[in-house]
Amino acid sequence: MGQGDHTAALKCDSVELRAGYRMLIRNFTLALNCGESIAVVGPNGLGKTTLLRTLCGISRPYRGNVYLGSHMLWPEKSEGCTADVCFLASQPALFLDHSVDSNIEFYLRSIGRSVQQHEIGKVLKLVGLGDRSSQTARTLSTGQKRRLTLAFINLAKPKIIFLDEPTNGLDSEGISLCLETLETTRKSGSGVIVATHDQILIDWCQRQVNLKEWAR
Repeated sequence: MGQGDHTAALKCDSVELRAGYRMLIRNFTLALNCGESIAVVGPNGLGKTTLLRTLCGISRPYRGNVYLGSHMLWPEKSEGCTADVCFLASQPALFLDHSVDSNIEFYLRSIGRSVQQHEIGKVLKLVGLGDRSSQTARTLSTGQKRRLTLAFINLAKPKIIFLDEPTNGLDSEGISLCLETLETTRKSGSGVIVATHDQILIDWCQRQVNLKEWAR
């Protein structure tokens, strides 16, 4: 794959992942188009989370090439190539002693976004947290913390979203909200990659990738 040939939101080829000396997957190849959704599936321990962390720039692959748009991510990271990428871990990473509003404002600043307070209030109401803007994140339930990450997606509008088990801790209403948020974001042109065991999410995605095909 030549460096000048990158029309997809994400491309990777010949990616190899290891946990210490243990091989997880090898020769992994994937292309994600703008506005496309992909479910990454497979048994526990195959490396779904490690793969997502690698594709969004957090973890380094043992070998292989990864591009975000026209920017190289691995093996040599281009400056600013992850600016429009959002990774939501299986456990929401929040500043627990700060308010809901403060968490959103911090994360938006970290990606160079600036929104008005009324926009934040509107989105918090949309995800069912309209009356909790001043509440500290520590006091939120697991499902409410997950809803807070959905509010961030609505406001950040990243080009690519990586989600690790995003429906964990959500009730049926929260799962519906998650799907609505992802569908709206996808239709706006964002690429979505989800690592999940949730059949509802798998069915929502346009295609799926089973890591067993690349496992050693």
